[in-house]
Amino acid sequence: MAKKQAHAGEPPEGEDLSAAVQVLTQVAQSLAASAQQMMQTMQTMQETMHALAPTPPGAPAAAAPAGQINAWEDDPGAPAADNSPSLTPIKVPVPVNRQPALPVKVSGPSPVPGLYNPGTADFRYWTALEALTRGVNFWGPLLPPGTVWTTLHSPMQVQLVAGRDLNANYSRQFGLRFYQQKVREVQVFSGESPDVTCHELGHAILDAVKPELFDAASAEVAAFHESFGDMSAILSALQLESLRDKVLAETEGHLNVNSRLSRLAEQLGWAIRQLSPTAVDPDCLRNAANRFFYQDPGELPPLTPASQLASEAHSFSRVVTGAFLDALARMLTAVGPANAANLLTVSGHLGQLLVDGVRLASVTVGYYSQVAAAMIQSARSRYNGRYLAALNSGFVQHGILAPSAAVALADAPTPQLVPAAGAARGAMLPTLGDENDGYRRTARDAPELPTRRVVMHDGLTLEVHAPAESARFDVAPAARGIGPAALPDPDEDARAFVEDLVQRGQVDLEPARGVVAAQLVPPDGRSASKKTHTLVAGVEGRLVLKRLHFNCGGGGCSCGR
Repeated sequence: MAKKQAHAGEPPEGEDLSAAVQVLTQVAQSLAASAQQMMQTMQTMQETMHALAPTPPGAPAAAAPAGQINAWEDDPGAPAADNSPSLTPIKVPVPVNRQPALPVKVSGPSPVPGLYNPGTADFRYWTALEALTRGVNFWGPLLPPGTVWTTLHSPMQVQLVAGRDLNANYSRQFGLRFYQQKVREVQVFSGESPDVTCHELGHAILDAVKPELFDAASAEVAAFHESFGDMSAILSALQLESLRDKVLAETEGHLNVNSRLSRLAEQLGWAIRQLSPTAVDPDCLRNAANRFFYQDPGELPPLTPASQLASEAHSFSRVVTGAFLDALARMLTAVGPANAANLLTVSGHLGQLLVDGVRLASVTVGYYSQVAAAMIQSARSRYNGRYLAALNSGFVQHGILAPSAAVALADAPTPQLVPAAGAARGAMLPTLGDENDGYRRTARDAPELPTRRVVMHDGLTLEVHAPAESARFDVAPAARGIGPAALPDPDEDARAFVEDLVQRGQVDLEPARGVVAAQLVPPDGRSASKKTHTLVAGVEGRLVLKRLHFNCGGGGCSCGR
């Protein structure tokens, strides 16, 4: 059939279509060629990097399947009789941080992913990064949208060997720092333990959510920070399915018993125990399976053997951690069969209630009770209230809430769940109407509690960030046998906290050194000692108590010095 004649000045019919097809074909061919060239270039670069890289002492023990590393599933534990590790590492995917607002950076060069042997620097790098990334990926979705690190640097810095000590710490200036020391011919690296790394990460998470707690002059606030670190270690560990299976088998589904889950930092605990036998628990640094009952920290001694409670933060933290583990066990029962899937679900729900409790609780005397009440009230709004009995029993049985206070919460304000701005669809935040946005701040503009002047018993006058906010919930801890305990006033609470710090040698009494100078690692390479606080010059030359860092140690022990 003859073609239809085109009008003058117009292309023949179909000519414009064929021209377009020709252009698209050329574009597709060009894109395919570019993609092939990029793949070849990347392969060549990767092969060149492997060829040029020297073989380190910690070279992979075997050829690693794509995207796998060796890591500790749990704390490496006390060494065997021949001083070798008591566990075998597991193979896990190369860690990927899915929380861009919470980046971490391990100092030094990043080794090529591989199945490195324990005892090598490359193994320590990857097992630490895996644990930290797992913890960040657990906590990140539970935090208010926009939460960032309250540190001077982002990514948050991580130093795996900052000096010689049996310790680890978190500070806003330096991020996370871990240490190394030889004990009984065993090299102990605190940053190699997932328990220790996720504990210190817990301090950073809590500081990001509630920066006001960092400088608070309160035994309960300081102890809650330590408990949150231990709870972070436990909840982060439960994100591993293999560990959940083993814990359920070991405990027969009853989580609040002594197990590999409840025993925190066994290796570091073993090392400290060699030098100070009563400073830590007999089988670990601290054990979450405990029956410690609340006592007024102002009436406790500043230091005791690990078998007793002291006002020292790590010791007193065990009251909350014990209640937490009891609540976790009962929440699992409330959900249904004790299997790995339900345990994963419950771990996320308890983590969310912890974050809610921190955000909603006022920073005041009796801080434990305020957080407990806020968690219970949040549980009324979330999860159809199915966890109320589990939370109430855990907090009451450890004396954090007096029975009458727990009953009265039925009539207390219940937070309203509102859509979280900037979050994924369906994410909700509980609110009582006056929460601040401290979670969006860094160290440069983080909110602080107002200062109050406190006169010590020896006449020294200090400005401290006292826990003096108005109590949001009308609750109190238990006093054994006589109902609710009488809470001290904020000045007395702060005074007792500072005096205990001084008695334990934790305050740098040279204000001229300043906050940053006091954090520097001494020339001998050891950690910055037990000094967790310093005095700085404030308005009109007044001395203000400021925190330097949170130490990992046990019972106030910073051994190896």
